[in-house]
Amino acid sequence: MLQCPRCHRQFPDDVHVCSFDFTPLQADPTIAEVPVDPLIGRIFDEKYRLEERLGGGGMGTVYRATHLLIDRQVALKVLSQRFVGDETAQQRFRREARAAGRMQHPNAVTVTDFGATGDGYFYIVMELLEGRTLRDLLAREAPLDPARAVSIMLQASAAVGAAHEAGLIHRDLKPANIFIEQRPNLPSTVKVLDFGVAKFAVEEQADEDFNTLTQVGAVIGTPRYMSPEQCSGSGALTPASDVYSLGIILYEMLTGNPPFSGDSSLAVALRQVSELPTPPREIISSIPEELQNIVMRTLAKNPADRPSNADDLRRELHTLATTLGFEHAAVVTSPTIDDLRRAGTESPSGRLVIDLARLRQVQAASGELSVKEVAAATRSTDNHREFARVDIPLEKRDAGIFSYRTRVAALLVTGLIVLLASLAVASRWWRPASPGVADSNANLAVGSQPTPASSPSAAPTASPTPAHRATNKPQKPQKKEPKAKSLLNKLKSIFK
Repeated sequence: MLQCPRCHRQFPDDVHVCSFDFTPLQADPTIAEVPVDPLIGRIFDEKYRLEERLGGGGMGTVYRATHLLIDRQVALKVLSQRFVGDETAQQRFRREARAAGRMQHPNAVTVTDFGATGDGYFYIVMELLEGRTLRDLLAREAPLDPARAVSIMLQASAAVGAAHEAGLIHRDLKPANIFIEQRPNLPSTVKVLDFGVAKFAVEEQADEDFNTLTQVGAVIGTPRYMSPEQCSGSGALTPASDVYSLGIILYEMLTGNPPFSGDSSLAVALRQVSELPTPPREIISSIPEELQNIVMRTLAKNPADRPSNADDLRRELHTLATTLGFEHAAVVTSPTIDDLRRAGTESPSGRLVIDLARLRQVQAASGELSVKEVAAATRSTDNHREFARVDIPLEKRDAGIFSYRTRVAALLVTGLIVLLASLAVASRWWRPASPGVADSNANLAVGSQPTPASSPSAAPTASPTPAHRATNKPQKPQKKEPKAKSLLNKLKSIFK
Protein backbone atom coordinates (compact mmCIF):
# COMPACT_ATOMS: atom_id res chain seq x y z
CA MET A 1 0.00 0.00 0.00
CA LEU A 2 1.06 3.57 -0.80
CA GLN A 3 0.16 6.56 1.32
CA CYS A 4 -0.24 10.27 0.64
CA PRO A 5 2.11 12.23 2.95
CA ARG A 6 -0.37 15.20 3.01
CA CYS A 7 -3.82 13.69 3.53
CA HIS A 8 -2.57 10.28 4.74
CA ARG A 9 -4.98 8.40 2.48
CA GLN A 10 -3.86 4.99 1.29
CA PHE A 11 -3.85 3.81 -2.33
CA PRO A 12 -3.03 0.61 -4.22
CA ASP A 13 0.53 0.00 -5.36
CA ASP A 14 -0.32 0.84 -8.97
CA VAL A 15 -1.35 4.42 -8.09
CA HIS A 16 1.53 6.91 -7.78
CA VAL A 17 -0.24 10.30 -7.28
CA CYS A 18 -2.93 11.22 -4.76
CA SER A 19 -6.20 11.88 -6.59
CA PHE A 20 -7.26 14.49 -4.01
CA ASP A 21 -4.25 16.80 -3.68
CA PHE A 22 -2.01 15.43 -6.47
CA THR A 23 0.86 14.72 -4.09
CA PRO A 24 3.30 11.92 -5.00
CA LEU A 25 2.57 8.86 -2.91
CA GLN A 26 5.06 7.21 -0.57
CA ALA A 27 5.36 3.79 0.96
CA ASP A 28 3.74 3.29 4.30
CA PRO A 29 6.55 3.75 6.86
CA THR A 30 5.08 1.07 9.05
CA ILE A 31 5.41 -1.43 6.22
CA ALA A 32 8.59 -0.34 4.43
CA GLU A 33 11.02 -0.92 7.25
CA VAL A 34 14.49 -1.79 6.01
CA PRO A 35 15.67 -5.07 7.51
CA VAL A 36 18.76 -4.71 9.68
CA ASP A 37 21.63 -7.17 9.28
CA PRO A 38 21.67 -9.14 12.53
CA LEU A 39 25.48 -9.44 12.44
CA ILE A 40 26.09 -5.67 12.50
CA GLY A 41 27.50 -4.79 15.90
CA ARG A 42 28.23 -8.38 16.85
CA ILE A 43 31.65 -9.37 18.22
CA PHE A 44 33.28 -12.57 16.92
CA ASP A 45 35.54 -14.47 19.31
CA GLU A 46 35.81 -11.38 21.54
CA LYS A 47 38.18 -9.83 18.98
CA TYR A 48 36.33 -8.61 15.89
CA ARG A 49 33.38 -6.21 15.97
CA LEU A 50 31.36 -6.13 12.73
CA GLU A 51 30.50 -2.55 11.79
CA GLU A 52 29.39 -2.32 8.16
CA ARG A 53 28.40 -4.61 5.31
CA LEU A 54 30.70 -4.13 2.31
CA GLY A 55 29.39 -6.72 -0.13
CA GLY A 56 28.41 -10.30 -0.64
CA GLY A 57 28.74 -13.23 -2.96
CA GLY A 58 27.62 -16.79 -3.39
CA MET A 59 29.66 -18.12 -0.50
CA GLY A 60 29.39 -15.36 2.07
CA THR A 61 29.24 -11.69 3.04
CA VAL A 62 32.12 -9.30 3.61
CA TYR A 63 32.00 -6.83 6.51
CA ARG A 64 34.14 -3.98 7.69
CA ALA A 65 35.27 -4.91 11.19
CA THR A 66 37.57 -3.64 13.91
CA HIS A 67 40.16 -5.75 15.69
CA LEU A 68 39.46 -4.69 19.27
CA LEU A 69 42.85 -5.67 20.71
CA ILE A 70 44.94 -3.56 18.31
CA ASP A 71 42.25 -1.14 17.06
CA ARG A 72 42.80 -1.96 13.38
CA GLN A 73 40.27 -1.96 10.56
CA VAL A 74 40.00 -5.34 8.80
CA ALA A 75 37.73 -7.09 6.31
CA LEU A 76 35.87 -10.08 7.69
CA LYS A 77 34.22 -12.58 5.35
CA VAL A 78 31.47 -14.67 6.94
CA LEU A 79 30.19 -17.89 5.43
CA SER A 80 26.57 -17.49 4.39
CA GLN A 81 24.00 -18.68 6.94
CA ARG A 82 22.42 -20.99 4.39
CA PHE A 83 25.63 -23.06 4.43
CA VAL A 84 25.64 -23.51 8.19
CA GLY A 85 25.56 -27.26 8.68
CA ASP A 86 26.76 -27.91 5.10
CA GLU A 87 30.03 -29.74 5.63
CA THR A 88 31.01 -29.46 1.95
CA ALA A 89 30.62 -25.67 1.87
CA GLN A 90 32.52 -25.33 5.12
CA GLN A 91 35.32 -27.43 3.70
CA ARG A 92 35.54 -25.17 0.68
CA PHE A 93 35.60 -22.14 2.99
CA ARG A 94 38.52 -23.66 4.86
CA ARG A 95 40.13 -24.34 1.52
CA GLU A 96 39.86 -20.66 0.59
CA ALA A 97 41.51 -19.62 3.85
CA ARG A 98 44.26 -22.16 3.31
CA ALA A 99 44.87 -21.09 -0.29
CA ALA A 100 44.94 -17.38 0.56
CA GLY A 101 47.21 -18.11 3.51
CA ARG A 102 49.76 -19.61 1.13
CA MET A 103 49.92 -16.38 -0.84
CA GLN A 104 52.67 -14.01 0.23
CA HIS A 105 52.69 -11.38 -2.49
CA PRO A 106 52.11 -7.61 -2.60
CA ASN A 107 49.43 -8.09 -5.28
CA ALA A 108 47.43 -10.74 -3.45
CA VAL A 109 45.03 -10.06 -0.59
CA THR A 110 46.53 -11.02 2.77
CA VAL A 111 44.62 -13.37 5.08
CA THR A 112 45.44 -12.91 8.76
CA ASP A 113 43.01 -15.17 10.63
CA PHE A 114 40.39 -17.89 10.31
CA GLY A 115 37.90 -19.15 12.83
CA ALA A 116 34.39 -20.24 13.76
CA THR A 117 31.95 -18.97 16.36
CA GLY A 118 30.10 -21.11 18.84
CA ASP A 119 26.83 -20.83 16.92
CA GLY A 120 28.28 -22.05 13.62
CA TYR A 121 29.54 -18.92 11.78
CA PHE A 122 32.78 -19.50 9.89
CA TYR A 123 34.83 -16.42 9.04
CA ILE A 124 38.04 -15.33 7.34
CA VAL A 125 39.88 -12.15 8.36
CA MET A 126 41.66 -10.25 5.57
CA GLU A 127 43.32 -6.90 5.07
CA LEU A 128 40.87 -4.08 4.41
CA LEU A 129 41.20 -2.65 0.91
CA GLU A 130 40.17 0.87 -0.08
CA GLY A 131 39.27 1.31 -3.73
CA ARG A 132 37.11 -0.47 -6.31
CA THR A 133 37.07 -3.62 -8.38
CA LEU A 134 38.19 -3.81 -11.97
CA ARG A 135 34.55 -4.57 -12.86
CA ASP A 136 33.49 -1.16 -11.49
CA LEU A 137 36.36 0.52 -13.31
CA LEU A 138 35.46 -1.07 -16.65
CA ALA A 139 31.77 -0.20 -16.19
CA ARG A 140 32.71 3.49 -16.05
CA GLU A 141 35.89 3.92 -18.08
CA ALA A 142 36.26 1.06 -20.58
CA PRO A 143 38.06 0.75 -22.90
CA LEU A 144 41.27 1.61 -21.10
CA ASP A 145 44.42 3.10 -22.54
CA PRO A 146 46.87 0.31 -23.55
CA ALA A 147 49.52 1.55 -21.09
CA ARG A 148 47.03 1.51 -18.23
CA ALA A 149 45.69 -1.91 -19.19
CA VAL A 150 49.21 -3.36 -19.34
CA SER A 151 50.08 -1.82 -15.97
CA ILE A 152 47.05 -3.46 -14.32
CA MET A 153 47.71 -6.79 -15.99
CA LEU A 154 51.38 -6.75 -14.97
CA GLN A 155 50.42 -6.61 -11.30
CA ALA A 156 47.58 -9.12 -11.61
CA SER A 157 49.75 -11.62 -13.48
CA ALA A 158 52.49 -11.20 -10.86
CA ALA A 159 50.06 -12.31 -8.12
CA VAL A 160 48.71 -15.20 -10.17
CA GLY A 161 52.29 -16.18 -11.02
CA ALA A 162 53.09 -16.36 -7.32
CA ALA A 163 50.05 -18.60 -6.87
CA HIS A 164 51.28 -20.88 -9.64
CA GLU A 165 54.66 -21.13 -7.95
CA ALA A 166 52.86 -22.12 -4.73
CA GLY A 167 51.00 -24.89 -6.58
CA LEU A 168 47.65 -23.07 -6.88
CA ILE A 169 45.38 -22.60 -9.89
CA HIS A 170 42.86 -19.83 -9.28
CA ARG A 171 40.20 -21.02 -11.80
CA ASP A 172 37.90 -18.01 -11.25
CA LEU A 173 39.82 -15.01 -12.50
CA LYS A 174 37.51 -12.18 -13.62
CA PRO A 175 37.30 -8.39 -13.23
CA ALA A 176 35.16 -8.76 -10.09
CA ASN A 177 38.01 -10.65 -8.40
CA ILE A 178 40.65 -8.04 -9.24
CA PHE A 179 40.64 -5.12 -6.83
CA ILE A 180 42.36 -1.79 -7.51
CA GLU A 181 43.45 -0.31 -4.21
CA GLN A 182 43.94 3.43 -4.09
CA ARG A 183 45.59 5.08 -1.10
CA PRO A 184 46.51 8.75 -0.65
CA ASN A 185 49.87 9.77 -2.13
CA LEU A 186 50.55 6.24 -3.40
CA PRO A 187 50.20 4.65 -6.84
CA SER A 188 47.34 2.24 -7.45
CA THR A 189 47.95 -1.33 -6.33
CA VAL A 190 46.21 -4.34 -7.87
CA LYS A 191 45.05 -7.12 -5.55
CA VAL A 192 43.79 -10.54 -6.67
CA LEU A 193 40.90 -11.82 -4.53
CA ASP A 194 38.79 -14.92 -3.93
CA PHE A 195 40.79 -18.12 -3.90
CA GLY A 196 37.68 -19.98 -2.79
CA VAL A 197 37.68 -22.29 -5.79
CA ALA A 198 41.45 -22.47 -6.19
CA LYS A 199 42.79 -25.89 -6.99
CA PHE A 200 45.89 -27.27 -5.32
CA ALA A 201 47.52 -28.65 -8.43
CA VAL A 202 50.13 -30.64 -6.56
CA GLU A 203 47.49 -32.34 -4.39
CA GLU A 204 44.83 -33.10 -6.97
CA GLN A 205 45.45 -36.82 -7.11
CA ALA A 206 45.59 -37.19 -3.32
CA ASP A 207 42.55 -34.96 -2.71
CA GLU A 208 39.69 -37.44 -2.35
CA ASP A 209 36.97 -34.84 -1.93
CA PHE A 210 38.08 -32.62 -4.81
CA ASN A 211 35.26 -33.69 -7.14
CA THR A 212 32.71 -33.13 -4.38
CA LEU A 213 34.00 -29.64 -3.72
CA THR A 214 33.80 -28.63 -7.37
CA GLN A 215 30.10 -29.45 -7.46
CA VAL A 216 29.18 -26.83 -4.85
CA GLY A 217 27.70 -23.85 -6.72
CA ALA A 218 27.12 -25.88 -9.91
CA VAL A 219 29.68 -24.14 -12.17
CA ILE A 220 33.24 -23.47 -11.07
CA GLY A 221 34.25 -20.20 -12.65
CA THR A 222 32.50 -17.70 -14.89
CA PRO A 223 31.95 -18.90 -18.50
CA ARG A 224 32.94 -15.54 -20.01
CA TYR A 225 36.42 -15.92 -18.51
CA MET A 226 36.86 -19.69 -18.47
CA SER A 227 39.36 -21.53 -20.63
CA PRO A 228 38.14 -24.01 -23.32
CA GLU A 229 39.42 -26.99 -21.35
CA GLN A 230 37.65 -25.70 -18.25
CA CYS A 231 34.38 -25.24 -20.17
CA SER A 232 34.49 -28.66 -21.77
CA GLY A 233 35.86 -30.51 -18.76
CA SER A 234 38.35 -32.33 -20.97
CA GLY A 235 41.88 -32.67 -19.69
CA ALA A 236 43.54 -31.61 -16.49
CA LEU A 237 43.67 -27.95 -15.61
CA THR A 238 47.09 -26.30 -15.67
CA PRO A 239 48.37 -22.78 -14.99
CA ALA A 240 47.76 -22.11 -18.69
CA SER A 241 44.02 -22.07 -17.87
CA ASP A 242 44.55 -19.02 -15.66
CA VAL A 243 46.62 -17.45 -18.45
CA TYR A 244 43.59 -17.78 -20.76
CA SER A 245 41.40 -16.00 -18.19
CA LEU A 246 43.97 -13.22 -17.84
CA GLY A 247 44.00 -12.87 -21.61
CA ILE A 248 40.23 -12.38 -21.71
CA ILE A 249 40.48 -9.73 -18.97
CA LEU A 250 43.20 -7.93 -20.91
CA TYR A 251 41.09 -8.19 -24.08
CA GLU A 252 38.14 -6.60 -22.26
CA MET A 253 40.29 -3.80 -20.85
CA LEU A 254 41.56 -2.94 -24.34
CA THR A 255 38.29 -3.24 -26.29
CA GLY A 256 35.58 -2.66 -23.67
CA ASN A 257 33.96 -6.10 -24.05
CA PRO A 258 34.99 -9.72 -23.55
CA PRO A 259 35.63 -11.69 -26.76
CA PHE A 260 32.65 -14.03 -26.29
CA SER A 261 29.13 -13.41 -25.02
CA GLY A 262 25.78 -15.14 -25.37
CA ASP A 263 22.24 -15.48 -24.08
CA SER A 264 23.18 -18.24 -21.67
CA SER A 265 26.20 -19.63 -19.90
CA LEU A 266 26.08 -22.72 -22.12
CA ALA A 267 26.17 -20.60 -25.29
CA VAL A 268 29.19 -18.69 -24.02
CA ALA A 269 30.96 -21.92 -23.06
CA LEU A 270 30.39 -23.39 -26.53
CA ARG A 271 31.87 -20.29 -28.15
CA GLN A 272 34.87 -20.49 -25.86
CA VAL A 273 35.56 -23.99 -27.09
CA SER A 274 34.87 -23.59 -30.81
CA GLU A 275 35.31 -19.95 -31.97
CA LEU A 276 38.31 -17.72 -32.43
CA PRO A 277 38.16 -14.21 -30.96
CA THR A 278 38.11 -11.10 -33.13
CA PRO A 279 41.58 -9.46 -33.13
CA PRO A 280 41.54 -6.40 -30.88
CA ARG A 281 42.93 -4.08 -33.56
CA GLU A 282 39.85 -4.70 -35.68
CA ILE A 283 37.82 -3.13 -32.87
CA ILE A 284 40.24 -0.36 -31.81
CA SER A 285 42.98 0.32 -34.33
CA SER A 286 45.19 2.27 -31.91
CA ILE A 287 46.10 -0.88 -29.97
CA PRO A 288 49.79 -1.69 -30.63
CA GLU A 289 50.24 -4.71 -32.84
CA GLU A 290 52.80 -6.23 -30.46
CA LEU A 291 50.24 -6.10 -27.67
CA GLN A 292 47.60 -7.70 -29.88
CA ASN A 293 50.00 -10.58 -30.63
CA ILE A 294 50.41 -11.28 -26.91
CA VAL A 295 46.65 -11.19 -26.33
CA MET A 296 45.97 -13.60 -29.20
CA ARG A 297 48.62 -16.00 -27.88
CA THR A 298 46.98 -16.09 -24.46
CA LEU A 299 43.62 -16.90 -26.12
CA ALA A 300 44.92 -19.90 -28.06
CA LYS A 301 42.60 -22.92 -27.80
CA ASN A 302 45.51 -25.29 -27.23
CA PRO A 303 47.08 -24.75 -23.78
CA ALA A 304 50.50 -25.60 -25.20
CA ASP A 305 50.34 -22.55 -27.51
CA ARG A 306 49.85 -20.12 -24.60
CA PRO A 307 52.44 -18.86 -22.10
CA SER A 308 52.93 -21.77 -19.72
CA ASN A 309 52.08 -19.76 -16.60
CA ALA A 310 51.24 -16.25 -15.44
CA ASP A 311 54.87 -15.43 -14.72
CA ASP A 312 55.79 -16.05 -18.37
CA LEU A 313 52.95 -13.76 -19.41
CA ARG A 314 54.22 -11.09 -17.03
CA ARG A 315 57.71 -11.27 -18.55
CA GLU A 316 56.34 -10.80 -22.06
CA LEU A 317 54.21 -7.84 -20.97
CA HIS A 318 57.09 -6.29 -19.07
CA THR A 319 59.36 -6.53 -22.11
CA LEU A 320 56.62 -4.99 -24.26
CA ALA A 321 56.05 -2.16 -21.76
CA THR A 322 59.77 -1.40 -21.70
CA THR A 323 60.00 -1.45 -25.50
CA LEU A 324 56.97 0.80 -26.02
CA GLY A 325 57.85 3.11 -23.13
CA PHE A 326 54.76 2.36 -21.03
CA GLU A 327 54.85 3.60 -17.45
CA HIS A 328 53.89 0.97 -14.94
CA ALA A 329 54.24 0.07 -11.27
CA ALA A 330 54.69 -3.66 -11.63
CA VAL A 331 56.55 -5.61 -8.99
CA VAL A 332 59.63 -6.91 -10.77
CA THR A 333 62.66 -8.80 -9.61
CA SER A 334 65.62 -6.62 -8.63
CA PRO A 335 68.62 -6.88 -10.97
CA THR A 336 71.39 -9.18 -9.85
CA ILE A 337 74.99 -8.09 -9.52
CA ASP A 338 75.81 -10.04 -12.69
CA ASP A 339 73.15 -8.09 -14.60
CA LEU A 340 74.57 -4.83 -13.27
CA ARG A 341 78.11 -5.77 -14.28
CA ARG A 342 77.02 -6.77 -17.79
CA ALA A 343 75.05 -3.57 -18.23
CA GLY A 344 77.64 -1.27 -16.64
CA THR A 345 81.11 0.09 -17.34
CA GLU A 346 83.79 0.27 -14.70
CA SER A 347 85.41 3.71 -14.50
CA PRO A 348 89.15 4.21 -13.82
CA SER A 349 88.30 5.07 -10.22
CA GLY A 350 86.68 1.66 -9.76
CA ARG A 351 83.04 2.77 -9.77
CA LEU A 352 80.42 0.96 -11.82
CA VAL A 353 78.53 3.25 -14.22
CA ILE A 354 75.16 1.73 -15.17
CA ASP A 355 73.52 2.31 -18.55
CA LEU A 356 69.77 1.91 -17.89
CA ALA A 357 68.98 1.06 -21.53
CA ARG A 358 71.50 -1.76 -21.53
CA LEU A 359 70.27 -2.94 -18.11
CA ARG A 360 66.73 -3.28 -19.49
CA GLN A 361 68.05 -5.27 -22.45
CA VAL A 362 69.99 -7.58 -20.16
CA GLN A 363 67.01 -8.13 -17.83
CA ALA A 364 64.66 -8.75 -20.76
CA ALA A 365 67.02 -11.31 -22.25
CA SER A 366 68.12 -12.95 -19.02
CA GLY A 367 65.10 -15.24 -18.97
CA GLU A 368 65.71 -16.62 -22.47
CA LEU A 369 69.45 -16.43 -23.17
CA SER A 370 72.44 -17.78 -21.35
CA VAL A 371 74.94 -15.51 -19.66
CA LYS A 372 77.44 -15.79 -22.53
CA GLU A 373 74.79 -15.06 -25.14
CA VAL A 374 73.55 -12.03 -23.23
CA ALA A 375 77.09 -10.71 -22.85
CA ALA A 376 77.74 -11.23 -26.58
CA ALA A 377 74.48 -9.53 -27.51
CA THR A 378 75.28 -6.61 -25.23
CA ARG A 379 78.75 -6.18 -26.74
CA SER A 380 77.39 -6.36 -30.28
CA THR A 381 74.80 -3.67 -29.65
CA ASP A 382 77.24 -1.42 -27.79
CA ASN A 383 78.75 0.72 -30.55
CA HIS A 384 79.41 3.88 -28.56
CA ARG A 385 82.69 4.74 -26.87
CA GLU A 386 82.99 4.62 -23.12
CA PHE A 387 82.20 7.97 -21.57
CA ALA A 388 81.04 9.30 -24.93
CA ARG A 389 79.20 12.29 -23.47
CA VAL A 390 82.06 13.73 -21.42
CA ASP A 391 85.69 12.89 -22.21
CA ILE A 392 87.55 13.79 -19.01
CA PRO A 393 90.96 12.22 -18.30
CA LEU A 394 90.80 10.55 -14.91
CA GLU A 395 94.47 9.45 -14.71
CA LYS A 396 96.99 11.47 -12.71
CA ARG A 397 99.36 13.81 -14.56
CA ASP A 398 103.18 13.42 -14.43
CA ALA A 399 104.86 14.94 -11.40
CA GLY A 400 106.95 17.42 -13.50
CA ILE A 401 103.96 19.04 -15.15
CA PHE A 402 102.04 21.60 -13.21
CA SER A 403 98.30 21.63 -13.33
CA TYR A 404 96.33 24.45 -14.83
CA ARG A 405 95.36 25.85 -11.44
CA THR A 406 98.99 25.84 -10.26
CA ARG A 407 100.10 27.79 -13.33
CA VAL A 408 97.36 30.37 -12.86
CA ALA A 409 98.24 30.82 -9.18
CA ALA A 410 101.93 31.27 -10.02
CA LEU A 411 101.15 33.92 -12.64
CA LEU A 412 98.93 35.80 -10.17
CA VAL A 413 101.64 35.79 -7.48
CA THR A 414 104.31 36.95 -9.95
CA GLY A 415 102.11 39.76 -11.17
CA LEU A 416 101.43 40.89 -7.62
CA ILE A 417 105.16 40.98 -6.80
CA VAL A 418 105.94 43.03 -9.93
CA LEU A 419 103.15 45.47 -9.09
CA LEU A 420 104.42 45.98 -5.53
CA ALA A 421 107.98 46.49 -6.75
CA SER A 422 106.84 49.05 -9.31
CA LEU A 423 104.92 50.96 -6.64
CA ALA A 424 107.99 51.00 -4.37
CA VAL A 425 110.26 52.36 -7.10
CA ALA A 426 107.71 54.95 -8.16
CA SER A 427 107.25 56.19 -4.59
CA ARG A 428 111.02 56.66 -4.25
CA TRP A 429 111.22 58.65 -7.47
CA TRP A 430 108.41 60.92 -6.47
CA ARG A 431 109.84 61.73 -2.98
CA PRO A 432 111.24 65.42 -2.90
CA ALA A 433 114.85 66.05 -1.65
CA SER A 434 115.35 67.80 1.76
CA PRO A 435 116.77 71.44 1.78
CA GLY A 436 119.96 70.56 3.78
CA VAL A 437 120.93 67.89 1.38
CA ALA A 438 120.30 70.24 -1.54
CA ASP A 439 122.58 72.98 -0.08
CA SER A 440 125.41 70.56 0.65
CA ASN A 441 125.17 69.20 -2.83
CA ALA A 442 125.33 72.71 -4.17
CA ASN A 443 128.38 73.58 -2.07
CA LEU A 444 130.11 70.46 -3.20
CA ALA A 445 129.38 71.37 -6.75
CA VAL A 446 130.75 74.90 -6.32
CA GLY A 447 133.84 73.85 -4.37
CA SER A 448 134.77 71.41 -6.97
CA GLN A 449 135.07 74.06 -9.70
CA PRO A 450 138.72 74.80 -10.73
CA THR A 451 140.10 78.07 -9.33
CA PRO A 452 142.58 80.22 -11.30
CA ALA A 453 146.18 79.61 -10.33
CA SER A 454 147.51 82.32 -7.99
CA SER A 455 150.87 83.87 -8.64
CA PRO A 456 153.51 83.22 -6.06
CA SER A 457 153.56 86.18 -3.82
CA ALA A 458 154.69 87.05 -0.37
CA ALA A 459 151.46 88.52 0.58
CA PRO A 460 150.26 86.85 3.66
CA THR A 461 146.84 86.57 2.36
CA ALA A 462 145.56 85.98 -1.07
CA SER A 463 142.81 87.98 -2.53
CA PRO A 464 139.54 86.22 -2.51
CA THR A 465 138.95 84.24 -5.62
CA PRO A 466 135.84 84.68 -7.75
CA ALA A 467 134.64 81.35 -6.58
CA HIS A 468 134.70 82.42 -3.01
CA ARG A 469 132.99 85.57 -3.86
CA ALA A 470 130.33 83.70 -5.60
CA THR A 471 129.70 81.67 -2.53
CA ASN A 472 129.27 84.69 -0.38
CA LYS A 473 126.62 86.17 -2.58
CA PRO A 474 123.04 85.35 -1.71
CA GLN A 475 121.80 82.67 -4.03
CA LYS A 476 118.62 83.06 -5.92
CA PRO A 477 115.92 80.46 -5.25
CA GLN A 478 116.02 77.87 -7.98
CA LYS A 479 112.88 77.20 -9.89
CA LYS A 480 111.43 73.73 -9.28
CA GLU A 481 111.01 71.51 -12.26
CA PRO A 482 107.58 69.94 -12.77
CA LYS A 483 107.35 66.48 -11.23
CA ALA A 484 106.38 64.88 -14.50
CA LYS A 485 109.41 66.43 -16.24
CA SER A 486 111.67 65.36 -13.40
CA LEU A 487 110.41 61.81 -13.60
CA LEU A 488 110.91 61.84 -17.35
CA ASN A 489 114.50 63.03 -16.98
CA LYS A 490 115.22 60.31 -14.44
CA LEU A 491 113.83 57.67 -16.76
CA LYS A 492 116.01 59.01 -19.59
CA SER A 493 119.08 58.86 -17.39
CA ILE A 494 118.30 55.25 -16.49
CA PHE A 495 117.89 54.04 -20.04
CA LYS A 496 120.93 55.92 -21.48
